[in-house]
Amino acid sequence: MRFADIPGLESLKESLVASYKNNHIAHAQLFNGPVGGGGLSMALAFASYLLCENKQEQDACGACPNCHKMERLIHPDVHYIYPKPSASKATEYDKLQSDTLKKWRTFAHEQPYGDIEDWVTYNGYENKNVLISKEDSRNIIKTVSMKSFEGDFKILIIWYPEYMHPAAANGILKVLEEPPTQTIYLLVSYAYDTLLATIKSRTQIFNVAPFQESVIAEHLISQRGADPQVAEKIARLASGSMGKAFYELEHAGSIAYESFRNWMQICLKGDYTAMVQNTESFLQSSKPQQRNQLEFAIALIRDAILSKADNDQLLQREGAEGEFIKKFGGFATLEVLENIYINISNSLNHLQRNASPRITYMNLSLQCSKLLRS
Repeated sequence: MRFADIPGLESLKESLVASYKNNHIAHAQLFNGPVGGGGLSMALAFASYLLCENKQEQDACGACPNCHKMERLIHPDVHYIYPKPSASKATEYDKLQSDTLKKWRTFAHEQPYGDIEDWVTYNGYENKNVLISKEDSRNIIKTVSMKSFEGDFKILIIWYPEYMHPAAANGILKVLEEPPTQTIYLLVSYAYDTLLATIKSRTQIFNVAPFQESVIAEHLISQRGADPQVAEKIARLASGSMGKAFYELEHAGSIAYESFRNWMQICLKGDYTAMVQNTESFLQSSKPQQRNQLEFAIALIRDAILSKADNDQLLQREGAEGEFIKKFGGFATLEVLENIYINISNSLNHLQRNASPRITYMNLSLQCSKLLRS
C-alpha cells in the first residue's frame, strides 16, 4: 500500500511526508477517522514510506525489497495488533496470534477500508467477543524490546485501539510514552472519544477526513469499472465511506428503496404480523447487511427532510426513488421525520454494540409505527 493507492486525502499525505523530511516523526500517532475511511490504508502507506529504501518526493518507490514486503504485509519490522477472540489459555496465545495474523494480512490487503464488522464476518466470529487482550499488550512490550531485523524503523500498527481491554491499555502506557529508539506506533481508531485519556495524551492525532463524493465516484469508476451514473449515486449514499461504497457496488440493487418503502407502509398500517415477518427477514441478513440497511434508511430519511425545502438541487435522487422521497417527506411532519431519524440512529448504535437484532429491529418498527400513526 502506497499513498498513490489511496484516493484523495492529499493534505494528510503531505503532512506525513513532511514529518519525515523535517525529522519530526512522533513516536506514537493516532489516525482518527470514520468507519470505512482511509485510516488503516493511510497507516499502511506511511509505514511503507518510512521503510522504503528509495523514497520518492512524495511516496514510497513501490519497487524496492521493503516495498514488496509491505505490499504483502510481511515486512519483519512491522507488527500488527487487532481485535480477536481471546485465547482460552495463556499457553495458546502464540498459536492464536499466528493463525489470525495470516487472516488479518489477507483481510487488510483485500479490504483496506473494511471495519470491525467486516473483520468479524470474514472470520466467522459473529458469536464471539473480539478484543485486544492483556496478552496482546504483553506481546507489544515483548516486541518493542527486540531489535529490528533490518536496522531501521520498527513499526506497530494497532487497529481499533478502542477495543483494548482496560488492562491491555494500561499495560502499554509506559512503552507508548517511552518507546525504544526508532520504534513507531500507528494507532487506527474509529471511535476516538471512547479511548482512554491516557492513550490519547500520548499520541499525535491525525484526523482522517471522510472521502469526498467526487473522489469515491472516480475511484469506483477507475478501480472497479463502475458505470459513471451508478458510481455517482453510490458516492452520494456512501457518506464519505469507501468501504460502504464498495459494499453498495458489490450488492447493487439488493437493498433498494422499495425495502424501506414497504417497511414504512407496514409501520403506518400498524400491521404487527407483518412487522414480525419483516423482523425475521431482517435477521436472515448478515450483520454488515443489517447495518447497511439501517444506514440506507437514515440516508432516505435525511433526504425526506431535505425534500421539505422544496429544492431539487438538495434532493439528489431521481425516478421512482425521488418521487417516493418527496411524497414521504410531504406526508410526515418534520418532527416525525426527525424522531424516526433519531430512533434509527440509536438502533444502529445498539446493533454495533452487539444488541439483539430481533429485539432492536422489532422495537424500532414499533417506534416508527407509533410516530407515523400519531
